[in-house]
Amino acid sequence: MSKTERTKLFNRLEVKYLVDRTTRTALNRDIQALMRPDKYAGPDGYYRVRSLYFDTADYMAYGQKISGEAERHKLRIRAYGDDPSQSPLVRLEVKSRYISFIYKVVVDVSRQEYQEIDCAFNRRRMPPMHIWSNQDTSTEFIRLKQLYNFEPRILLQYRRQAYERNDLNRVRVNFDDELIASRNLEMLGPMRGARNLLRYGHSIFEIKVDNVLPTWLHLLISKYDLNNQAFSKFCYAVQSELRRSSVARPTLDSAY
Repeated sequence: MSKTERTKLFNRLEVKYLVDRTTRTALNRDIQALMRPDKYAGPDGYYRVRSLYFDTADYMAYGQKISGEAERHKLRIRAYGDDPSQSPLVRLEVKSRYISFIYKVVVDVSRQEYQEIDCAFNRRRMPPMHIWSNQDTSTEFIRLKQLYNFEPRILLQYRRQAYERNDLNRVRVNFDDELIASRNLEMLGPMRGARNLLRYGHSIFEIKVDNVLPTWLHLLISKYDLNNQAFSKFCYAVQSELRRSSVARPTLDSAY
């Protein structure tokens, strides 16, 4: 299989809002009139996303995110579809921030190759040479994992309804529902012991814009009186886990 590594450096605005069901219904109606559905959406307009997030033993990435450090890295592995065990591709992502710029490295590997990588990680070894030596493999992902001793920490899954529009800038918005988290870290297995992270009837509305927020989106935000929240799914899941843990450190537990 031919793999393609995609590297991007861009100045992207990302904002998130928690919305209730009433707001979501009306907002979604307006969005549908202004944007087209994401090309990867299923017949019902949705697709499911599963993400395995990495961090250090002392949750360095979590701490950097909530403190707003200008330079930080996020490692995650993603699969799409209702049954991740049947997903033909698994995505390795590195998302680094340098002040206002986002540097993103994405590579898709086959399910079989991911299983080899995962087996090597579990044994604290380097992936097999035929994977490591392939220049299409995300060497940046492996480099940062080894450099900071990142390990899988939490598994997230949610259902996404996404829209996109290309004018002067690329605009993408999505509604994420049914957000659940698990400490069972089997990426391609069942979500055992999963717990809900959102209150009933609530969704995450997310906007991603390259460079400048267009006027029509400003008007929508004003129309629905949306308030931007520093909301990270990974941080929210970690915080939820710490609240449930009897050994949670006060410095982390009080971070939100």
